[in-house]
Amino acid sequence: MLKPTDVQGKRVAQSTDPYARANEEWRSGRLRRAFRLFLSAAENGNRLAFETVGYFYDDGVGTKVDKDAALNWYRRAYRHGSFVAPNNIGVIYRDRKDLKRALAWFRRAVEHKDANANLNIAKIYLKDKGRIDKAIHHLEAVGKAKPNDATESAKEEARLLLKRISVKPKPRSTRARVRSTR
Repeated sequence: MLKPTDVQGKRVAQSTDPYARANEEWRSGRLRRAFRLFLSAAENGNRLAFETVGYFYDDGVGTKVDKDAALNWYRRAYRHGSFVAPNNIGVIYRDRKDLKRALAWFRRAVEHKDANANLNIAKIYLKDKGRIDKAIHHLEAVGKAKPNDATESAKEEARLLLKRISVKPKPRSTRARVRSTR
Protein backbone atom coordinates (compact mmCIF):
# COMPACT_ATOMS: atom_id res chain seq x y z
CA MET A 1 0.00 0.00 0.00
CA LEU A 2 1.41 3.39 -0.96
CA LYS A 3 0.51 6.79 0.41
CA PRO A 4 1.54 10.11 -1.13
CA THR A 5 4.07 12.21 0.79
CA ASP A 6 5.30 15.71 0.10
CA VAL A 7 9.12 15.73 -0.14
CA GLN A 8 10.75 19.07 -0.99
CA GLY A 9 7.63 20.25 -2.77
CA LYS A 10 7.30 17.04 -4.83
CA ARG A 11 4.66 14.38 -4.39
CA VAL A 12 6.14 10.90 -4.10
CA ALA A 13 4.73 7.57 -3.12
CA GLN A 14 5.94 6.08 0.15
CA SER A 15 5.09 2.57 1.21
CA THR A 16 3.25 1.87 4.46
CA ASP A 17 4.37 -1.78 4.35
CA PRO A 18 7.17 -2.25 6.94
CA TYR A 19 9.06 -4.69 4.69
CA ALA A 20 9.04 -2.33 1.70
CA ARG A 21 9.99 0.62 3.94
CA ALA A 22 12.79 -1.47 5.46
CA ASN A 23 14.20 -2.12 1.99
CA GLU A 24 14.05 1.62 1.24
CA GLU A 25 15.90 2.37 4.48
CA TRP A 26 18.49 -0.31 3.72
CA ARG A 27 19.12 1.10 0.24
CA SER A 28 19.51 4.56 1.81
CA GLY A 29 22.09 3.27 4.28
CA ARG A 30 19.91 3.76 7.37
CA LEU A 31 20.70 0.34 8.75
CA ARG A 32 19.33 0.65 12.29
CA ARG A 33 16.00 1.87 10.99
CA ALA A 34 16.01 -0.86 8.33
CA PHE A 35 16.70 -3.51 10.96
CA ARG A 36 13.85 -2.33 13.19
CA LEU A 37 11.42 -2.32 10.25
CA PHE A 38 12.53 -5.78 9.04
CA LEU A 39 12.18 -7.10 12.58
CA SER A 40 8.70 -5.60 12.86
CA ALA A 41 7.71 -7.16 9.55
CA ALA A 42 9.12 -10.55 10.62
CA GLU A 43 7.40 -10.44 14.00
CA ASN A 44 4.15 -9.73 12.14
CA GLY A 45 4.61 -12.85 10.01
CA ASN A 46 6.22 -11.47 6.84
CA ARG A 47 8.03 -14.56 5.59
CA LEU A 48 10.38 -12.55 3.38
CA ALA A 49 11.65 -10.71 6.43
CA PHE A 50 12.64 -13.89 8.33
CA GLU A 51 15.76 -14.49 6.26
CA THR A 52 16.71 -10.81 6.20
CA VAL A 53 16.45 -10.46 9.97
CA GLY A 54 18.61 -13.59 10.28
CA TYR A 55 21.19 -12.00 8.00
CA PHE A 56 21.16 -8.72 9.95
CA TYR A 57 21.74 -10.58 13.24
CA ASP A 58 24.33 -12.86 11.62
CA ASP A 59 26.48 -10.03 10.25
CA GLY A 60 25.59 -7.30 12.73
CA VAL A 61 23.86 -5.08 10.17
CA GLY A 62 21.98 -2.34 12.02
CA THR A 63 22.21 -4.32 15.26
CA LYS A 64 24.72 -6.26 17.35
CA VAL A 65 25.87 -9.66 16.09
CA ASP A 66 23.71 -12.34 17.70
CA LYS A 67 24.31 -15.77 16.16
CA ASP A 68 21.61 -17.44 18.28
CA ALA A 69 19.01 -14.93 17.08
CA ALA A 70 20.29 -15.40 13.53
CA LEU A 71 19.81 -19.17 13.85
CA ASN A 72 16.27 -18.63 15.12
CA TRP A 73 15.29 -16.43 12.19
CA TYR A 74 17.09 -18.58 9.61
CA ARG A 75 15.23 -21.64 10.93
CA ARG A 76 11.92 -19.82 10.60
CA ALA A 77 12.88 -18.81 7.07
CA TYR A 78 13.79 -22.44 6.27
CA ARG A 79 10.46 -23.72 7.62
CA HIS A 80 8.75 -21.24 5.31
CA GLY A 81 10.62 -22.30 2.17
CA SER A 82 13.87 -20.33 2.09
CA PHE A 83 16.51 -22.12 0.03
CA VAL A 84 19.33 -19.87 1.31
CA ALA A 85 18.70 -20.28 5.05
CA PRO A 86 20.01 -23.86 5.41
CA ASN A 87 23.42 -22.89 4.03
CA ASN A 88 23.57 -19.89 6.39
CA ILE A 89 22.66 -22.13 9.33
CA GLY A 90 25.39 -24.56 8.26
CA VAL A 91 27.96 -21.77 8.18
CA ILE A 92 27.11 -20.74 11.75
CA TYR A 93 27.48 -24.34 12.96
CA ARG A 94 30.72 -24.76 10.96
CA ASP A 95 32.13 -21.62 12.57
CA ARG A 96 31.16 -23.04 15.98
CA LYS A 97 33.09 -26.22 15.07
CA ASP A 98 29.89 -28.32 15.19
CA LEU A 99 30.68 -30.09 11.93
CA LYS A 100 28.03 -32.79 12.28
CA ARG A 101 25.24 -30.20 12.41
CA ALA A 102 26.94 -28.06 9.78
CA LEU A 103 27.06 -30.98 7.33
CA ALA A 104 23.41 -31.81 8.00
CA TRP A 105 22.34 -28.25 7.18
CA PHE A 106 24.63 -28.00 4.16
CA ARG A 107 23.06 -31.21 2.83
CA ARG A 108 19.61 -29.67 3.27
CA ALA A 109 20.81 -26.68 1.30
CA VAL A 110 22.05 -28.95 -1.50
CA GLU A 111 18.62 -30.64 -1.56
CA HIS A 112 17.16 -27.17 -2.12
CA LYS A 113 19.48 -26.61 -5.10
CA ASP A 114 21.92 -24.32 -3.28
CA ALA A 115 25.11 -25.55 -4.92
CA ASN A 116 27.22 -23.15 -2.85
CA ALA A 117 26.60 -25.52 0.05
CA ASN A 118 28.56 -28.19 -1.87
CA LEU A 119 31.60 -25.92 -1.60
CA ASN A 120 31.14 -25.71 2.17
CA ILE A 121 30.80 -29.49 2.42
CA ALA A 122 33.94 -29.96 0.33
CA LYS A 123 35.92 -27.63 2.58
CA ILE A 124 34.96 -29.70 5.61
CA TYR A 125 35.99 -32.91 3.83
CA LEU A 126 39.29 -31.39 2.72
CA LYS A 127 40.29 -30.86 6.35
CA ASP A 128 40.03 -34.63 6.81
CA LYS A 129 42.69 -36.09 4.49
CA GLY A 130 40.88 -39.42 4.24
CA ARG A 131 37.88 -37.78 2.60
CA ILE A 132 39.41 -36.10 -0.42
CA ASP A 133 37.31 -38.26 -2.76
CA LYS A 134 34.14 -36.88 -1.13
CA ALA A 135 35.51 -33.35 -1.38
CA ILE A 136 36.19 -33.82 -5.09
CA HIS A 137 32.62 -35.05 -5.63
CA HIS A 138 31.18 -31.90 -4.02
CA LEU A 139 33.61 -29.54 -5.77
CA GLU A 140 32.67 -31.05 -9.13
CA ALA A 141 28.98 -30.56 -8.26
CA VAL A 142 29.61 -26.83 -7.78
CA GLY A 143 31.23 -26.62 -11.20
CA LYS A 144 28.31 -28.42 -12.84
CA ALA A 145 25.64 -26.31 -11.13
CA LYS A 146 23.20 -24.19 -13.08
CA PRO A 147 23.92 -20.44 -13.01
CA ASN A 148 21.12 -19.70 -10.53
CA ASP A 149 22.20 -22.51 -8.19
CA ALA A 150 25.79 -21.36 -7.54
CA THR A 151 27.59 -18.04 -7.56
CA GLU A 152 30.43 -17.45 -9.98
CA SER A 153 32.80 -16.92 -7.05
CA ALA A 154 31.83 -20.34 -5.61
CA LYS A 155 32.42 -21.96 -9.00
CA GLU A 156 35.82 -20.28 -9.29
CA GLU A 157 36.83 -21.29 -5.77
CA ALA A 158 35.74 -24.89 -6.44
CA ARG A 159 37.77 -24.90 -9.68
CA LEU A 160 40.87 -23.64 -7.87
CA LEU A 161 40.49 -26.18 -5.06
CA LEU A 162 40.09 -29.00 -7.58
CA LYS A 163 43.21 -27.81 -9.36
CA ARG A 164 45.15 -27.70 -6.08
CA ILE A 165 44.12 -31.20 -4.94
CA SER A 166 44.13 -32.89 -8.30
CA VAL A 167 45.79 -36.27 -8.27
CA LYS A 168 49.26 -35.91 -9.63
CA PRO A 169 51.19 -38.78 -11.16
CA LYS A 170 53.18 -40.69 -8.60
CA PRO A 171 56.91 -40.05 -8.91
CA ARG A 172 59.00 -42.91 -10.14
CA SER A 173 60.75 -44.91 -7.53
CA THR A 174 64.23 -43.68 -6.80
CA ARG A 175 65.37 -47.00 -5.41
CA ALA A 176 68.18 -48.49 -7.41
CA ARG A 177 67.30 -51.68 -9.15
CA VAL A 178 69.13 -54.64 -7.75
CA ARG A 179 70.97 -56.61 -10.40
CA SER A 180 71.66 -60.20 -10.04
CA THR A 181 75.39 -60.96 -10.11
CA ARG A 182 75.36 -64.68 -10.47
